[in-house]
Amino acid sequence: MTMASSGTMGSMSMTMTSGSSMPSTTGGMDMGDSSSAILMTSAEMAMVFFQSVTTPLYSSAWTPQGEGSYAGTCIFLIVLALIHRILIAVRSITFDSNAALHRHRKVEFSDSDGYPGSRSELESIGTQFRSQWNGHPFIVATETARALLEVIIGGIGYLLMLAVMTMNVGYFLSVLGGIFLGTFVAGRFGASDNHH
Repeated sequence: MTMASSGTMGSMSMTMTSGSSMPSTTGGMDMGDSSSAILMTSAEMAMVFFQSVTTPLYSSAWTPQGEGSYAGTCIFLIVLALIHRILIAVRSITFDSNAALHRHRKVEFSDSDGYPGSRSELESIGTQFRSQWNGHPFIVATETARALLEVIIGGIGYLLMLAVMTMNVGYFLSVLGGIFLGTFVAGRFGASDNHH
């Protein structure tokens, strides 16, 4: 199916094929099949979920060609979301609940004034902050491992977000299924984490 439209930039040709999931616009320039620029207005971009077994994932090279490769892509997304939730649990186990990484101090708080914003409340907040800051010593190897794990968790999270942003129903449900399985398997270990 071919559609032609004219826009503000002169004669703009927009082509949509039945195997493609998004229209591509070349703006009158011949850029070849491998690198075409997509120029669309917000009215042309339909933000609705759709079902297609040929939706590319992460690049045009990863485009399922049939139901088998589409199922394989969905299984990959389930496993990726499962790994994401397990890594969040590993972070919690390794860094949050490891007593060897914390210095424990007993801090006494006096509550002489009972109203919010009182001097004693502000002093106790400052004492709590200093206690937390001093209770977590800076160890280069530990902080490097924590930072690398956080980068991996963040990278996987963004890959899952990009899969959902394709608006493909199967990819969306696969990510949700992987989050469910990961939380079912390892959720009790990462209970202090509130973000995805």
